[in-house]
Amino acid sequence: MTTKILGSQIEPFTIETTQLSNTTVSAFAVALAPKVLYANVANSAFTVLDDTAVNIGGGYIVVTGSDFVSGATVLIDTTPASAVTFVNSTTLRVQVPTKAAASYNLYVVNPDGGVGVKVSGITYSSDPTWVTSSPLGNQNSNTAFSVNFSATGASSYSVAAGSTLPPGTSLLANGYFSGTVSIGSQTTYSFVIRATDAELQDADKTFGVTVTVSMAPGLYFIGNNNYRGVAGLNDRVDRSSPVQVGANTNWNSISRNTNSAVATKTDGTLWLWGDNLYGQLGLNDRVYRSSPTQVGSNTNWAQGADKISTGAFNNGAIKTDGTLWLWGRAHYGVNGQNQDAVPGAARSSPTQVAGTDWNKLFLAGGNNGHAFAIKTNGTLWAWGQGNSGTLGLNENTSKSSPVQVGASTNWSLVSASSYVAAIKTDGTLWTWGGNGFGVLGRNTPGSTYTSSPTQVGVATNWSKVDVGNFSMGAIKTDGTLWSWGNNSNGQLGHNDQVNRSSPVQVGVATNWSQLTISTSLPGFFATKTDGTLWAWGSNLNGALGQNDIVNRSSPVQIGTGTSWSQIAAGARSLHAIVT
Repeated sequence: MTTKILGSQIEPFTIETTQLSNTTVSAFAVALAPKVLYANVANSAFTVLDDTAVNIGGGYIVVTGSDFVSGATVLIDTTPASAVTFVNSTTLRVQVPTKAAASYNLYVVNPDGGVGVKVSGITYSSDPTWVTSSPLGNQNSNTAFSVNFSATGASSYSVAAGSTLPPGTSLLANGYFSGTVSIGSQTTYSFVIRATDAELQDADKTFGVTVTVSMAPGLYFIGNNNYRGVAGLNDRVDRSSPVQVGANTNWNSISRNTNSAVATKTDGTLWLWGDNLYGQLGLNDRVYRSSPTQVGSNTNWAQGADKISTGAFNNGAIKTDGTLWLWGRAHYGVNGQNQDAVPGAARSSPTQVAGTDWNKLFLAGGNNGHAFAIKTNGTLWAWGQGNSGTLGLNENTSKSSPVQVGASTNWSLVSASSYVAAIKTDGTLWTWGGNGFGVLGRNTPGSTYTSSPTQVGVATNWSKVDVGNFSMGAIKTDGTLWSWGNNSNGQLGHNDQVNRSSPVQVGVATNWSQLTISTSLPGFFATKTDGTLWAWGSNLNGALGQNDIVNRSSPVQIGTGTSWSQIAAGARSLHAIVT
């Protein structure tokens, strides 16, 4: 009841009231805006992480706030989220799309049009990117090593949960991984390192490291030991993996042929062992030795692989005073004494060859009876068996004393069998003698022999050469390895058994250092500049050091040692020195 006032008279009146429905009230209501408090980075299971940024490739976040409504959408700046799951009015689970690295406003839009925003509510950044590769490479037992882990953008490094470093090692927060592992046998370790950046984003990577047991310094043998104890191990048992000869650690150089070995020590002493049928051990008797035995008491034998040499049944060495000494069977006058040309004549102790300016000595391998030597003035001299032009003197006549080969004064090294290879100081390669299997390397038929040095190609960067059983190999100054000739056992290293009559590169490696070739059944042995030892070809008697007798037609590493310094192949066998 209300009252209408007319002048001074109050007139009563009535107003009707109407009950409003809920629908009508809602129609006039103002949309309620959601509130966005923060967004946490999560994994795909929406477990919240400690990361403060999402990877630029996209990821997952948990949005916390209030007044969220089922069906709400989420925007990262102007880009819709890939997926949104409504948990309740205070929580949304969101899969976010790819975005460039930056901070963006985060919007939540309810179905009724209400909008909530968190300014710079989400940050994108790249995860750390690993630079350090795996595996880390081989490390030696009982030897300290270190590696600096590196990942782009990372500010700290740690061992991932559930992973363990090798015993004796540690990892600093700056990525410095170091230590000394002491074990009795080779072991490969695997562990996971986590790189973390300033936004606490992580990148895990599994690393492997193989710890090898270092070989003790000394002389080692592999392969055939049937030739009267030529291994030097006091027995006649073959070995299919490296076995140390004695306990001495001061070996300097080693030379091998089929049935004997000659070596020097750093103290200037000379040692021999193996067959002694013709007194080739230089011990004034004809009793074979199955362990290294010193020749005399001199301590002035020159050091170096080109100062000693083994022939078919004779041996030789140079002293520091430039004198040259030979002994053993003297067939074809190979002892250089202007006599002993009758087969069977022999010397059982070192006998001097005239002259005091000898610098390098090279006796022919296999069963051949000729010799080569280089004087200090760079001239090349030859003597002994001269068939097939092996002496390089333009004839087939044997010589019982040294005769100069040509007039060149720049010879550097020689390797000989029934054919000969030599390198000059200008890096050119020269061959002569028999040409079976095209071993002279000049693309000529196998029946064509040469009786004087003839250059192979035009290359001027040859540094090492060695000859074997109608196979030849050489190394260039760029570290590449080349082979040619007979390939019946895959000894040329080209993954086939095809003969080659000119040099062909073996693989693509550029760090080959030394080369030696077996004197009988063909096998190649070589070292690399990293000190590793490799072999391929015939593996009869286990000469390739693989604990089996399977031939290999490409290089395979012998063990894991990295300290091989001198190698010398015999008949299906190898002697090698570890420094």
